[in-house]
Amino acid sequence: MNKKMNTVLFVIAGTIVEVMLAIVFILTFFYILNSLEPMVGDKIGTFVPLALVGGVFLAMIVYQRLSRWVIEKYGLEDKMEPLFRLRRKPGKKKNRDQ
Repeated sequence: MNKKMNTVLFVIAGTIVEVMLAIVFILTFFYILNSLEPMVGDKIGTFVPLALVGGVFLAMIVYQRLSRWVIEKYGLEDKMEPLFRLRRKPGKKKNRDQ
């Protein structure tokens, strides 16, 4: 397989893992909200959007760290294409005075 195919497969697998992480964190936050309902009462509905956003946000953070760890642990830097390319070469800087 070539580098582009490896990158596509990594991104697809990573997306599946991130969705599963988001579902797990959202369900965990809902469980916590359910256990807090007797104390909070009817105002528990205001925390549901926070649980959704918090679950997705936490899943994104965990996915970033997990993917970085997997790439470093298995040495995948040289087996995949970079997702974002620099527009300029790192060694050449434009001088504004010229």
